[in-house]
Amino acid sequence: MTDRDDHAARLRDRAARLLAVALQARDDGNDQYADELTRLASEAIEQATDLESRVAPVAWAARHVAQQTQQPQWAHDRKKSGNKGGRRVD
Repeated sequence: MTDRDDHAARLRDRAARLLAVALQARDDGNDQYADELTRLASEAIEQATDLESRVAPVAWAARHVAQQTQQPQWAHDRKKSGNKGGRRVD
């Protein structure tokens, strides 16, 4: 789980807790407080959704770059042969 995923999950947990308190406030007749808590919960859900939607393009781009970036064969051979000097071994 990435930091963004973890943060989004924490935001959704916070939203759930805020909504639970908002329901209790509404039951207690405190409509204004319930509305404020509901607004805060909605903001937390929107932030979580924004974080999650940003993760997908970044993950795709990282995979795409990794697939497009390949070491030349001589670099691979150098690693296998233990050539630390950086010169090609032909």
